[in-house]
Amino acid sequence: MSIAPPVEAKRRPVGGTELSWCKAVPGGTGITVLALLLSKTLDITLLRNALHKLQISHPILNSQLHFNPTSNSFSYITPPTPQLQIQPFDLQSTSKILQTLDNGNGNRTPTSISPFHLILEHELNKNVWQNIDPLLDIDLFFASVYTLENDNSVVALRLHTSACDRTSALTLLRELLGLIDGEGLDSSELGKEMQVNLGIEDYIPSGKANKPLWARGVDMLGYSLNSLRFSNLSFKDTESPRMSQVVRLQLNSEDTDRILSVSDEFLSEIC
Repeated sequence: MSIAPPVEAKRRPVGGTELSWCKAVPGGTGITVLALLLSKTLDITLLRNALHKLQISHPILNSQLHFNPTSNSFSYITPPTPQLQIQPFDLQSTSKILQTLDNGNGNRTPTSISPFHLILEHELNKNVWQNIDPLLDIDLFFASVYTLENDNSVVALRLHTSACDRTSALTLLRELLGLIDGEGLDSSELGKEMQVNLGIEDYIPSGKANKPLWARGVDMLGYSLNSLRFSNLSFKDTESPRMSQVVRLQLNSEDTDRILSVSDEFLSEIC
């Protein structure tokens, strides 16, 4: 009886757009986190099976990031079967994490920010891609479950943005909820061979990515108008002490007034 040879992992170099994300993530930009607040205890096995099915339908979620210091290049390595493991935190472990986060700022009161928000910031601040060891391949997808009081829990999915950005995260969430409800891929597909998907640029038809000069000008004007529109968004709860390692720039009132005055002048000129 012959024995089938083991299925090897697939590999491909990152594309141009993906390379820019790989270079941005070490600085803290480019980490996508999906957090779900649940009002009842979640079956870890059910969640793990659903996430593995997601990795089958989207092999990039099962990939690992490899860095070659000699060529200063990145590549994706996709194992033949789903590898994701869920990291659970019981009530005691979650309480210790929340206490540490709440004490990170001496001016913050323990009730100023919800545990759900604290956990979300905690996940955003966990940057395992900051210093990539050339000898180790790092996953692009991590999952954790935090246990709160009253049988509440938080499911946190943390992804490298080259695998899932903010826009595709919504689609990913919808697929996950469908799989948990019993819809989606058949369980028999768990054993199929996984393929390495193409880079983003390879999905764009030839010639479609080339923009004429006037189109680029329209895009730049649109970016400027959108930034002015977003600058007028109102904020809630601006008085409570806050802390986040995600926001790394703090402006005093004088610098803020200078930025607003320049924006007002620009707006008056284009109107």
